[in-house]
Amino acid sequence: MKGENAMRGLKRQKQTVYWSRVTEYLDGIDTIKTYQKPELHHLSVSATAGTPEELSAGYIPDYDRYITNFGRNFKPQTADVFWIDRKPELTDAGELVLGEDGEPAVPPDYRLKKILDTQKGNVARYGIKYTGDGSDGE
Repeated sequence: MKGENAMRGLKRQKQTVYWSRVTEYLDGIDTIKTYQKPELHHLSVSATAGTPEELSAGYIPDYDRYITNFGRNFKPQTADVFWIDRKPELTDAGELVLGEDGEPAVPPDYRLKKILDTQKGNVARYGIKYTGDGSDGE
């Protein structure tokens, strides 16, 4: 397996994930959300919450799943959104198709809740909260 760590980050363990940064600005008294053009990534996504280290220490995580990334080219921020179990509806230019309310036609199903990154090494984990039920992940 050239160029691929035999123990971690195998291509078959990765799934398609769309990531978008959400920014908000005030327009008078209204808060307007804007979504950055979604980026396609292939990342490892856990089936459950909590890393083995956290669970063995008795820590109960406040997120539902976590994403593990094996490189430093992916730098999400808290409150960024992800489409993991569904695919966003995109225009030919790759932009999100938005409804009349300014929200994506296919809403994101997860929001970044916690960055579990370290300063050294190439492995980073990100705790994500399910929002597919229409909640904001809080």
